[in-house]
Formats: sequence, C-alpha cells, structure tokens
Amino acid sequence: MIGFLLAAAIAVTPQGTIVAHDRSIELHADTRVVWRANGVANPSLIATSATKAAAIDSLANEAAIADLATGRTTFTKTGETPIDALFASGQLYILNRDSHTLQRGSATIDVAPDPAFLRESRGMLFVYSRRDGVLQEIRTEPFAIRRRLTLAPFASDMQVDARYAYFTYPRAGKVVTVDLTNMKRFGEQKVGAVPISLAVLSRTIAVADPSAKRVWMFEGAQTLGQAVTRGFVRGLLGLGLFSNRNSQFLTGVDRVLVRGSTWLAYDSATGTLYRFSRSNATPIAQRVGPRAFAITSRGIVWWDDTALRLQKKP
Repeated sequence: MIGFLLAAAIAVTPQGTIVAHDRSIELHADTRVVWRANGVANPSLIATSATKAAAIDSLANEAAIADLATGRTTFTKTGETPIDALFASGQLYILNRDSHTLQRGSATIDVAPDPAFLRESRGMLFVYSRRDGVLQEIRTEPFAIRRRLTLAPFASDMQVDARYAYFTYPRAGKVVTVDLTNMKRFGEQKVGAVPISLAVLSRTIAVADPSAKRVWMFEGAQTLGQAVTRGFVRGLLGLGLFSNRNSQFLTGVDRVLVRGSTWLAYDSATGTLYRFSRSNATPIAQRVGPRAFAITSRGIVWWDDTALRLQKKP
C-alpha cells in the first residue's frame, strides 16, 4: 500500500499534538510521546477541545475519546459514516453522512441528506449538505435546527468566521458568501479556474486551485462579502497570491490551511505538503496523508507512517 494512503490523523491541542493511527492514539510534545492509548482502526479525522480529543473511524462507525491529561480513552458508536466532528461547549458533535444525522452523546437530530461539513460560529452549529445544497443552523441548547437556507448543491469546501460562511464551487469557478447573522446569501465571486478549498484568516481568504497549480488570495479592508457588496470585482485569474515565477506550485494543490502567520498547501494526489508565503512556495514533505499534518505554535508537524516529524518555525 502506498504510504501516504495509510490511515492517520493529526490535530493540535493545548496539551500538544494528537496523533491517531493503527489502533493507537498518542499525545506528543514536539516529537516526544507523552502517552499512548488504544484507538480506532482507521482514523479519518480528529476533533479536539481544551481537555479531550476524539479520533473518528468512518469505516467502523466508531470514535475513541481520550482525556488529554491522562490518556484514558473511552469508545462510542457513531451513526453511519461519520464524516465531520467538533467540540462545542465541551460536548462532542459528530456529523454522520449516510444516516444524515448530527449526534451529541445519545441524542441525534436529522439533517438534510448527504451532509458534508460541520462548522461552529458564535455558539451556533452549521451543517452543509451537498446533494440539495442545504445549509442548516443548529442550536446547542435546545439541541435543534433553528434555520435553513438553500444554496447551490455540491460545494467542495465550507469555512466560517464570526459573520460569514464561504463555499467553494469548482464547476462554477466561484466562491459563494453567506451572511450567518441574517442567514441569507450575501454574494459570490469568480476565483481562478477550479476553486476547491479555502482558508480564512481575518481579512484574508486563500483559495486552492489545483488546475492552475496556484493559491489565489483576496486581501484588503473588506471581507469577501463586503467586497462583493461594494462592487469590487476581485479574485479573477489575474489576482493571484504571487506575481513572480514562484506563483506556480510543482503540483496541483487542492487544500490550503492557515494558523497564525503560517500557510500550508497540500496536494492529495501525491501527498505533497508545501509551506508558502507571498514570495515562495516550498515543498516540505511528500507521501503525507490527507489528515496527517497540522500547524502548531512550534512549527509544522506531519506523520510519515513511522514517527511524528516537526519542522520548526524559521
């Protein structure tokens, strides 16, 4: 089996980096193992809080929930095909694709068919379902659907900030913005050729476009939604992240990630991980799994099927 296709997932916590792989869940301080406990067989994602980490197995419909202080782990069954998860107010929420449910402990609510993304903003949960393009806003107390909005189907990514939700539509070549306060569509923007993933940091929105082997970026005093409202036409092919020869990545990156001042781009076809800035794009690792990397306060970490690697901040 190709190395970077092996199941592994990484997430950052206040206590260190959680690594889940091969029925194991571990807490690392830099690259040193603090504790190791039994985990799930095929970890596809990890959700974290200040005190806990949950490794999710989408094939076995199971989650391993570990206490960060002690490593004590409990197991719980999920709905059919858990695809996303997060902690909100200390409680674990799991989004199950094939049973189209959102679960919290033993409680579940039905969501629209083919749910894909679960996000949290200002104490509210948001679920986007791809088949019908439905965005649902969900209260945590009481645990119930509050509002819904119908958008175009088959968005490839969804990210949120304090006010807006952003969706990438590869076939249409655009990013759509939703005003979460009023739960209504706010605008759209043409971006590159095949925008497939995005990351949001303050007033900056970066969009991965694998067909162009580029990351496009929106910047300025306005958010994307505000820019659309004011009539700015930005994000066209001429508005790239770079303006020199370093604008071209070696491969078609299809994910982008940011934390602090560190930007990462990832090519899932080759497992290549890049660090990039305004002036260059540098590959730092290959054969990395799609969930097997993260940005910490110390630098970039990734799992290479044998150990956790760390590239410290320059």
